[in-house]
Amino acid sequence: MARLIFMPLIFNASDASNVSNYWFSIKYVAMVVIFIYLLWIFSKWLTNKNYISLKDRNIKVLDRTALSNDKYIVLVELENIFYLLGVDKNGITLIDKRDDLSTEMFLRSNRQENNDFAAILKSSIGKRKQKDNDADN
Repeated sequence: MARLIFMPLIFNASDASNVSNYWFSIKYVAMVVIFIYLLWIFSKWLTNKNYISLKDRNIKVLDRTALSNDKYIVLVELENIFYLLGVDKNGITLIDKRDDLSTEMFLRSNRQENNDFAAILKSSIGKRKQKDNDADN
């Protein structure tokens, strides 16, 4: 008989513990989400701040091409003079220096690259038809 009386008390005590653990878990997850969100906001702010400070610099990296994991070719503009640099783990090497180029030739926003698959396919088919017609004549 004593067991029946104390069973609800033990059951309620474990329920309270489970509810306490449940709310602790929810608070913990919420704090982690808030922390990650604040880190994201901070990184956006820092990126924007660096972009504004780098925007008015005299040195502009116009293009960069990776040759391997640790070797690059970089095109840099400094006071309307263009430098082609080789960069590797040992240092930087000047490959060429030109002053007869213009920045517009290298800006990505001004490039007229056509990466549309349908346009490339039509162009390829057109060239093939033209080649076949030239071969027949």
